[in-house]
Amino acid sequence: MRLLLFLLLTSFTHAEERYLLAADNQVIEIDRSGKVVSVLKHPGHGGIYDAARLPNGSIAYAHRGGLAVFDAAKKLVMEHKAVAGPKGAEANSVAVLEGGKKFALMDSGVNQIRIVDQSGKVVSETPLPDLKDDPLHFRYRMIREVSGENAFWVGQYGRKTVLKVETGTGRVLQSIPLDPLLKPSPTVKKAFATLQDADGSLWVATSTGCQLLHVDAKGQKLGCWTKEDLGLQCRYLLGMSRLANGNLLMACGDYHMQKADEGRDLLAEIDKAGKVVWKLTREQLVDQIEGSVEKSTGMEEMRITNVHAYESAHLNVKR
Repeated sequence: MRLLLFLLLTSFTHAEERYLLAADNQVIEIDRSGKVVSVLKHPGHGGIYDAARLPNGSIAYAHRGGLAVFDAAKKLVMEHKAVAGPKGAEANSVAVLEGGKKFALMDSGVNQIRIVDQSGKVVSETPLPDLKDDPLHFRYRMIREVSGENAFWVGQYGRKTVLKVETGTGRVLQSIPLDPLLKPSPTVKKAFATLQDADGSLWVATSTGCQLLHVDAKGQKLGCWTKEDLGLQCRYLLGMSRLANGNLLMACGDYHMQKADEGRDLLAEIDKAGKVVWKLTREQLVDQIEGSVEKSTGMEEMRITNVHAYESAHLNVKR
């Protein structure tokens, strides 16, 4: 009897691992096998760099023009537009706060993080160091909450620096220049994404330069791996998420390919020793989903910039 009860309970609580992919003009949901489960596209939304699934099944993403939130039925329920500065408007990251009660938007056009509530009302504004002399697209990238602190991790993309900034004031609490910590590279390295571990250490992905850096809470290097060290074939190392088993899941970009092999690997699961233990490849997706065509080569690209891993059983909606 006890065995039967156990089997019944486990059958109802089985959690299926799902991955939500921010992919330029669409958000793609896949399972562990690489099967496409659902696709979200909205007219006029391009440059989707960051997307997350909320506990209630909603989806929030940052696209070039701002923040968009969709309910579990894929209906647009909230928008908050990016603000144009002298060089234009570009939003490129969203941090989901308090389980979806609030959202923090990275707005590079005005060098600012804005927190908005579920209605889109601005709750707070955090000024960032003014990078008005930098090209708009080279200013800031992925923002993430600092665990246990009233702060955000922010990547200064072109300046190859990771900052910890205090929410509201914008005061820089910590600055980590990446160049002294990274390996020599023939291509320019940029600060794209961060992922904080429970022990306070920080993982940093450099996009171009294709390096994965691990530093302790004080910014001292614990490890550094190039894509060659990891055995990956990709154009970039981009956004990251934490898996239930503690490993890191990283998006490997296939933008601007010159040949197909450059973008073979789209996702990589990496353990704390820097070993790749699982991959998702282009061949697994390209026949299921329509990507974007690179005009200069005519090749179809998936253009995945970030991945959010979660367990479907934890969602408060029927899948």
